[in-house]
Amino acid sequence: MEKLRKITGYSLLFVSCIAYGVIPIVPFMSLEADVKTAWVAGVFIFAQITWWVAVLLLGKEFVDWSKRIWRGFKAWFKSS
Repeated sequence: MEKLRKITGYSLLFVSCIAYGVIPIVPFMSLEADVKTAWVAGVFIFAQITWWVAVLLLGKEFVDWSKRIWRGFKAWFKSS
């Protein structure tokens, strides 16, 4: 059960990141402005939902991952 939770959590996190990556592409599609707005809003809501469900599923793993990434950013900025 623990393995399924982690696989589902990381999968949702990946899907959320892909959805966020789609948002900047939508304005360049050949659609009308109102359709583009609807697409961006829908993708954003979908990305938010999948992100937070992944955070809830991963819990401690997500916090540890976030801390590790933050420490990396801090070290990179200090070295610059």
